[in-house]
Amino acid sequence: MPLLHNFCGPGSEHQFTSRPRRLRHLRCCRAGLLLLPLLAATPWGTASVAAGEPLSPAAIQAKYAGRDPILPDNGEFAVFPGKAEEPKQDCAGLTEGRVMTALVFGQSNAANTVDPGYDSGQPVYAYYNGTCQKAHDTMPGASGSKGSTWPRLGDRAVASGLFDAVLFADIARGGSSILNWGPGGALNPILLGTLDDLVAKGLSPTHIFFHQGESDCALGIDPADYAAMLEAIITQIRQRVGDACEIVVARASLYYDPALGGLGDPAGYRSCPALTAVQTEAADPARKVFSGPNTDLIVPWFDRNDGYHFSAKAADHFSAAWMPLLARGGDMAQATP
Repeated sequence: MPLLHNFCGPGSEHQFTSRPRRLRHLRCCRAGLLLLPLLAATPWGTASVAAGEPLSPAAIQAKYAGRDPILPDNGEFAVFPGKAEEPKQDCAGLTEGRVMTALVFGQSNAANTVDPGYDSGQPVYAYYNGTCQKAHDTMPGASGSKGSTWPRLGDRAVASGLFDAVLFADIARGGSSILNWGPGGALNPILLGTLDDLVAKGLSPTHIFFHQGESDCALGIDPADYAAMLEAIITQIRQRVGDACEIVVARASLYYDPALGGLGDPAGYRSCPALTAVQTEAADPARKVFSGPNTDLIVPWFDRNDGYHFSAKAADHFSAAWMPLLARGGDMAQATP
């Protein structure tokens, strides 16, 4: 959910919401829309690049205190735990051969919000809470209860011959900001704890995939602050898993603003080129940090199933866009648009 408060959020992220709560939500929607012009008029309603030295993560958290998204662990943000009867795969068996182990984090389009129904046909697995299982919709460990891009990518990666097997650890959370994932944020312990857990089980990530930015575009995060927080996250990852794994930062900022137009109206969408520029500039091939797909460009508004989230067609397109990056390996500096 990209807005500071998602007054009119789509039903796909409200699958756990009862009918009385939906009615209250609609009333909040009408009231919230009246507040949007006031929110836009505040000093943090638009992004501006600050001059001078970048702020520390603690200073950035203090600067936006009270404005970062509050992410409960229930309701629409509930983390899908996997099915109790799901057959388990021995994780130790996924350490042999050419295995891609990818930690995925970010917000809803990296979680379970895609049109559901995909079941991987290749040796593609999902890691959650110390166990491994076959990857399909819905991916355990991420928020939401619909479909995911990642089983599609796993199938492509194995079918192409690049890998013998793929293991995803998806911890993405709908509506999350980089403030939540960075040092001092509510989701930072989940990121670091998952990295530590994978390493302890001999499943150190070969790849880290980050897809996030819509919330920060809506919040009006200063691009310089976004850049500083992203750098702090990359530093933390390196401290946990070393220099061998590849970190791929996708570009994303496009969100639906109901104050600008209704669903199906292209005028209702906003993006923040300054944020996607910062995401692009984070690439540093010498440090094995690369630019990932730009979903502002490759997933237009009409391929979003509820105004926000990817349709099955868009998820297929998104997964295909990762393949040249994986195939190029160390030459991934020039990312696809």
